[in-house]
Amino acid sequence: MAGAQKALWWVTLGCLSTFLTNTLVFGEVKDGALTHKDIRENIYCSAMITDSVYLMAGDRGHMYRSADGGKLWEEIATGVRVPLFSVSFPDTQNGWVCGKGGLILHSSDGGKTWQAQEQAVERHLFSISFGDAQKGCAIGDWGAVVSTSDGGKTWKDATLKEDVNLYGVCMAKDGTGHLVGEFGRIFRTEDGGLTWTEIASPAEQTMFCLSRNGDSWFAAGLDGVIIVSFDNGQNWERIESGVTESLYGIQVRGNKGWAVGDVGTVLTTEDGGSSWTHVEVPVKKRLYWIGNVSLSQGSGKTGFGAGANGLYVGIQEGKLIW
Repeated sequence: MAGAQKALWWVTLGCLSTFLTNTLVFGEVKDGALTHKDIRENIYCSAMITDSVYLMAGDRGHMYRSADGGKLWEEIATGVRVPLFSVSFPDTQNGWVCGKGGLILHSSDGGKTWQAQEQAVERHLFSISFGDAQKGCAIGDWGAVVSTSDGGKTWKDATLKEDVNLYGVCMAKDGTGHLVGEFGRIFRTEDGGLTWTEIASPAEQTMFCLSRNGDSWFAAGLDGVIIVSFDNGQNWERIESGVTESLYGIQVRGNKGWAVGDVGTVLTTEDGGSSWTHVEVPVKKRLYWIGNVSLSQGSGKTGFGAGANGLYVGIQEGKLIW
């Protein structure tokens, strides 16, 4: 998968899945506990809802929730059979997932049950982010942008005029936010995602992921490129990553952070994202991509990541646990 556009592998893998069922059945946790080794679906997104409650989702609508810090997992019935690409929990109860064909699901009980929300577009939505339980935004194929100010009861179509594929969005509580996509392009909003203005980018490579840590913003993507802003997104600079493998997830908490990507690539930072170091991983793990990384709100030393064929890696005391 090295060097491939993220959209291609998202959609290619997604095409193996069936379309939405005509009648959605939401809600109950299925019987039986699993370890992460029992999970074999491709995992596209994850979230640390609390320091002990984890959630991850991916191919064919599969979703898994752990209440004990990733030791045991329960499969959650989403009622859909399409890929789920991104998840956002602005608090411990309210969460949103987006996916193929404009799908958006909402949970109000910490990820235990899910219900479909209004579909404002039919294009694939690759990333979703909520600054709080009311204001959020999702983005995706061909400039697709939808925003809400009422917790997803209604979604407004704010699709860009340009047909540029968008892969990462991150929103703050005050309604400011950024999105990234093809050819390194960066857009900024100050009204909750209703309107967007393009800002200068230091890279031409496609950016696949975006996150923030206070006033610091981080994006990563094709060819191992990392770009950062330390002034709340006003100005961006390129940071040397030391790798050429594509990066699909990046997150920083305090001074500690992680970036993950193709062929088991893992990078870490100890200085808030100013510099990054390549982390050696077991040879067998290099057969798979890692599609996401989630960290505790309180520390970058605790978290987890997941990816192809259910590949799972825990982060404990700043160390990787496979």
